[in-house]
Amino acid sequence: AMSFHVIYNNFYFILFSHNTLVHKHLLLLSIQNTSVGGLDDYEAQVLVYTLQGLVNRERPRLYFDSSKLDIDFPESDQEWKRYLEESRNVSWNYIQGEHNRSLCGLVSHFQDFLNGSVLYRSDGYSVHLAATISGLDNLLPISIGLQQRYPCLSQFSVQFNMSNLNFTNKVAAYEWGINNLLPRCNKTLVFNADYYNNAVIGSSNATVMSLDYPIANRAFIMNLCPLWKCDPIDCHPPTKRHGTPEETKLFVEILESRNELVSVWGWSDPEHAYTNITSHAGGVVFCTFSSPNLSFWNILGIFYGTFARKLPFHDAGVQLQNKVYLTFETNEGDTPRILTSQFTSAWLSANRGSVPVAWAVDPYLGELFPELLNAYSSTATENDTFVAGVDGAGYIFVDSLGNHTSSYEKRAGAIMEKYGMQVVDVGVASNKWPATKLESIENYVKVVKNSGSNPPTAFLNACGSSWKQGVNVHLEDATPVINSVCVGPPSDTSDGHYLYYYRDHLNQTDPTADLASRIMWAADNYKNEKPLFLLVFGGLGLYGGHNDFFLFLKEVLSNLDSKKFEAIGINDMARLARESLSKY
Repeated sequence: AMSFHVIYNNFYFILFSHNTLVHKHLLLLSIQNTSVGGLDDYEAQVLVYTLQGLVNRERPRLYFDSSKLDIDFPESDQEWKRYLEESRNVSWNYIQGEHNRSLCGLVSHFQDFLNGSVLYRSDGYSVHLAATISGLDNLLPISIGLQQRYPCLSQFSVQFNMSNLNFTNKVAAYEWGINNLLPRCNKTLVFNADYYNNAVIGSSNATVMSLDYPIANRAFIMNLCPLWKCDPIDCHPPTKRHGTPEETKLFVEILESRNELVSVWGWSDPEHAYTNITSHAGGVVFCTFSSPNLSFWNILGIFYGTFARKLPFHDAGVQLQNKVYLTFETNEGDTPRILTSQFTSAWLSANRGSVPVAWAVDPYLGELFPELLNAYSSTATENDTFVAGVDGAGYIFVDSLGNHTSSYEKRAGAIMEKYGMQVVDVGVASNKWPATKLESIENYVKVVKNSGSNPPTAFLNACGSSWKQGVNVHLEDATPVINSVCVGPPSDTSDGHYLYYYRDHLNQTDPTADLASRIMWAADNYKNEKPLFLLVFGGLGLYGGHNDFFLFLKEVLSNLDSKKFEAIGINDMARLARESLSKY
């Protein structure tokens, strides 16, 4: 059996080795609070995550305990540490030496893996191009300022001196990067850093956390805002956003130079502009902020020869009655965050399984991180069902794909079938933007069928009811489309999040009674002589303002008449919604 021996320090370092392939350079770094080894600046984080990607390229060597840097679940990495001990035979010891908690100790430990450094100026944009060079040539990205603060970094000979490149501005720097670096980079993956004024405050530190995987895969690292022009939704007060057409042109040029359906990692604000322009350019969004250790999880699967198993298919066999059926969906499933954070801790609850829940997961992540996906498939209960999150094979807007539609939907159909997922969420997740058109969903079914895969048994379409679609509709072949209810009565102040149980959209004094009353309002307004199927949507965070997701949902259900309302899993909902067409 394979096993790892890990030197562990509960503040900073963890060291890995393998019982048949022992090597002294196998280390894990534990990061706490808001710093990396006492480093609280962005450039230091870029250096550390770049190092992680480089040393994890061929073998799992470096794993981070992100602690409070993980905004979703600070204890997540410690929980995975325990999981690895119990399920993958990992043991932990201490790394020795006086520098066991320092950046200098970390880089010195791995110096034999590095070919030197790339030196750059702290001008706000060279750092990402320096990271690109580092990934290509096994170098550390070191700014002049970092070198001054950490003299140990001067031990690395400068192999590329970017400080001699006198870029006049950010656009000029990226034009140089496109001409000189992009042709050498991975054609299937790019990374965007979300480190600019148009971003949500604090998102940059969460986004850089996932830099390691693109570095390990020699991706082009960029920091461009694809906001072609401002509109009242993206740029309303108090934001100070402004359009960035020049950066958008560069962003599109980079994506169009890559393979069709290039994976775009990292993040970019504002979300709608980012996903829309990425889809038009033939890219696919993977929201990876607050997603630590992805290079580790990827190479761990390769090292073990792991293949992701199908997620279990659970149908409780509920018999159709003329009542209101509820399915609680966790989130859109567009991000590795939900896997690395144990669904922001909800998966770890002792009460999981007490209420049917539809967990949204992008099945394409099984191709990249089989060890993570298998952790969920092996521990699912009968009440845990799975939705293919957003769109089935990476986050896009179906109506923005254009000529890339067929390629995407063929891939999604094959991936969903491979991992046993039968229901897909194609929602835009806001009533402010048009919901996916029903004719586009009809086309999705036809493309998947024509490609030889089984089409989804149901589609979830966020806020379709706000765009002249019924709450429950059926396609030509009787496939149900369940649209969420995003707008409530005239007194609704949820800003398009009416049937949501995410804490920010519920009454804080009594959130369970608030959500129950919203469900009853939706039933009163949409229930007719037929059964009604309601999608109740969640989000990341401590759901509903409650520390335990399942106790929260059980209390909500206790406020509803059990003769009229029933919570079911997503596969029961897909089957019953189809049956209702012919029986009522």
